[in-house]
Amino acid sequence: MHSPRGAAPNATTNHNRGNLKLATKLNPTLRRAVCAALLATLATPAFANNEAMLELLKVLRDQGTIKQDAYEMLRNAALADEEHRVADTEKAVTTQVTQTLKTAKPAEAKPDPNDVKVTLNDGLKFKTADGNFSAQVGTFLQFDSALYGNDPRSKFGNGTELRRGRISVLGTVYQDWDYKFEADFAGTTGGGSANTLKVTDAFVRYKGIAPLNFTFGNFKPPYSLEAMTSDTNTTFTERALPFSLINDRLLGAQIGANGSNWTAAAGVFGAPVTTQNTANEGLTGAARVTFDPILQKDRLVHLGASGQIREPDHTTTGLDTVRFSAKPESNIIADALTACSTVSVANATAACRAVNFGGRTGFGRSSGRLVDTGSIGGNVNYWTHGNVEAAGIYGPFSLQGEYVYTDVDRDAGDDLGFESYYVQASLFLTDDVRAYKGDKGYFDPVQPKTPFKFHGPGWGAWEVAARFSALDLNDQEVHGGRLEDFTAGLNWYANRFVRFSANYVTVVGLDEGAHDNEDLDALQFRAQVQY
Repeated sequence: MHSPRGAAPNATTNHNRGNLKLATKLNPTLRRAVCAALLATLATPAFANNEAMLELLKVLRDQGTIKQDAYEMLRNAALADEEHRVADTEKAVTTQVTQTLKTAKPAEAKPDPNDVKVTLNDGLKFKTADGNFSAQVGTFLQFDSALYGNDPRSKFGNGTELRRGRISVLGTVYQDWDYKFEADFAGTTGGGSANTLKVTDAFVRYKGIAPLNFTFGNFKPPYSLEAMTSDTNTTFTERALPFSLINDRLLGAQIGANGSNWTAAAGVFGAPVTTQNTANEGLTGAARVTFDPILQKDRLVHLGASGQIREPDHTTTGLDTVRFSAKPESNIIADALTACSTVSVANATAACRAVNFGGRTGFGRSSGRLVDTGSIGGNVNYWTHGNVEAAGIYGPFSLQGEYVYTDVDRDAGDDLGFESYYVQASLFLTDDVRAYKGDKGYFDPVQPKTPFKFHGPGWGAWEVAARFSALDLNDQEVHGGRLEDFTAGLNWYANRFVRFSANYVTVVGLDEGAHDNEDLDALQFRAQVQY
């Protein structure tokens, strides 16, 4: 094959031409053998065919077929051709390796289990690289004030308070064990002269057998949407009237299960962790199930049912009692009425005699409680709470309500039945939605789409809300009173952690009990920080 006109022949071409010229000087038989060897050299791998070629030339020389000068010429040509091929091979290999290194991804280093990641975007969090261990330190503060439109008989007093001041530590151990400890420093003595410490949450939870989980310690029994929603995430500054009937947290054990849009839990409990009784503690059984047939970010239908059965804390006399009472959805409240602790006319003081309550013997004490049964006698065996709940979200609008029926079983006298309920609605004036967790069955903190910045475009989230609630503690000889409240609220969520609220509460109905037919209006304010 001829080189293109004007193109310089390369080294390989020159070597091959020399080999062919030498082959033409040999006899026909040898010429054919040498040409075959040369062609094999061009067609086979460089190292194998050059080695065979050198061996063939050596044999031909030793047999005298070719002379020494011809042998040297052919040998040098073969060696030169091998060097050329090796250089080309090395160049190709180098190019391939370079290209591979350019496109190859670096190997990922295996995380050191001792490495710890620290974040601050939702409290102070520590988490190991392998995810086995975590810890979070958090707090929330609620500063409240209240102003009252006073009834002349009660003289409710204005006031301010640190409603809640809590510090918590929570986290995970070996991925499957959760823990939490929280204490509230906002409690005060009767005169408000000193703070007292109250343990709220103190529990450990095992979640290694999905979808089951097991919780042990002091925590909220599974009951009621309003109760299970955190104190920081309720729409109004205080929960609705039915919440006054139940225990907030108790010491016990619970088994639960959950999916993305359902929950189920049941547990057995004793008294709160900081309470000790002179006789046997009363036991509580509680259970709750929830289901969300519609669960989207801005669309929700929530349905649930729960119940409790509780024994009274037993007394040394064997005559067990129970008492229910409620403030008017405001915690800062006290009045000038004498506290009436007995329901016996014979033992009542002059200020607490039944004549002051329309001749009824089932009055209770006041101390800011607008309705109060006093201590219900008749040797109470147990009482039950049955609850149904529902909630919905449609864009910025939300609706929520619950109904509770309470039954008191006792040895002497007829059993008692009390009713309570509430319904509430809220509307965001900004482009925000109330947050909800389907796998928990309660509402989560509101996270404004545009947090407030003085020199920025965001104004946080603004929400208006209204609620009507009722509690009836009148039945048989017990006349604790029937209370109906209407509450209007305005919430400003400056960001995920800071919130300001204003509530207006008015009593629209108050029958029987120590505050029979009284009027009451309250204006409440709250500043809240949660981190």
